[in-house]
Amino acid sequence: MLIFEPAPGNDQRVDAVMRAARARAERSGWHCWAYRNEIAANEITLFLEGPKAAGEEAPVFGDEIAELKALARRFEPVRSLAEYPLESGAA
Repeated sequence: MLIFEPAPGNDQRVDAVMRAARARAERSGWHCWAYRNEIAANEITLFLEGPKAAGEEAPVFGDEIAELKALARRFEPVRSLAEYPLESGAA
């Protein structure tokens, strides 16, 4: 998952790059989607879920992420909640 804010004037190009990223991910069996923040409409969150098991991770995208970063005025990679223990398992 990553959160970014396109620089002014880059919205059309960002949309095209996100569509290309989604198409590439889905061809590889991954699910990719994005949404705009309801409170800060310029902020976009891009999600990626895939069928890969731990230890089988491989790059999904070509240069789409680098291009989004270049088109953004703010760009933050975010770790997935699945990577963090949310519950201790204690009863």
